[in-house]
Amino acid sequence: MSNNLSESYNAFKNAFIKLEQFIETDNNSEKDRAAIIHAFEYTFELWWKSLQKYIETIGTMEQYGPSSSIKTAVQYKVLEDEYEWMDMLRDRNLTSHTYKEDIAKDIYERIKTKHIILFKKFIKKFDKKIS
Repeated sequence: MSNNLSESYNAFKNAFIKLEQFIETDNNSEKDRAAIIHAFEYTFELWWKSLQKYIETIGTMEQYGPSSSIKTAVQYKVLEDEYEWMDMLRDRNLTSHTYKEDIAKDIYERIKTKHIILFKKFIKKFDKKIS
């Protein structure tokens, strides 16, 4: 694994650990919700950038960005569950570009019940791929 990819992936995993800690200590306050959403956005950014760097080591990227990285990773069989990852991207876009309280609450729940599990599955599989 290239040093750049290693650094990127480790940064993602550290952000994931922080997100996981925020979820574990969540007391459903507005402050905790905001922290979890922000940690999710940061974790997602580091995740797709690590994914893109990995794809560049095994093949070629025709287009760049999170959506293209997800689709290319599915083609290379690095990812499964394309629709779940695209749903996560949609949630990240919604929290980053529009802030509406009701949407934020829905995404907050998906982060805690769905997205965190998808990240965990990715780490478990990806750790084996790059070791």
